[in-house]
Amino acid sequence: MARNDAATLVISTGRLYTAPVGTEFPTSLDTPANPWDEIGHTSLEEIMAIASEGGEATTLGTLQNKNLRVVYSDRTETFTINLQQWDEPGLKLYYGTNMVDVKDDGSLLGVPTVPAPTECAFLAVFKDQSHVFAIYAPKVSIFRGDDVDLADTESLASLPLAITPLQHDTNEWTYAVTPMGRVTGS
Repeated sequence: MARNDAATLVISTGRLYTAPVGTEFPTSLDTPANPWDEIGHTSLEEIMAIASEGGEATTLGTLQNKNLRVVYSDRTETFTINLQQWDEPGLKLYYGTNMVDVKDDGSLLGVPTVPAPTECAFLAVFKDQSHVFAIYAPKVSIFRGDDVDLADTESLASLPLAITPLQHDTNEWTYAVTPMGRVTGS
């Protein structure tokens, strides 16, 4: 592989979006059109983490060849973000889409005993000057990723979210990424 200086990534800004399950990848990444809806403010220090579970290798052999083949178990990826917007849509991403409106005016939301994760399409757009790196999943499950920690009075409080890409329809993939070098908005 040849060196490509334009393929490095220094994130200058980013925006995260949701849309109904199955929404197509947008034609413009500068301002994705309706039905893409921005999630809101997220952490500046902890932009996004991508963790994997599974993918363990198992070596299979025969009496004649102890190391004949290697097979891998299925792998599940999870994106974690810290949402810093404590409005109703943000709270529902954390506590469950089935939060109850206790006072019928949206001023008091009840946390369900059996919460329902949000299922939707997901898009993350990270910009590096005039280039963009995007992550797209036609179907994800969004739910609390960790406990809330209201630790101090000097930083923004966060709702830790786990975003798990799920297989959609007949796709043989759960999410897709854009290679660096693509010009923003194209």
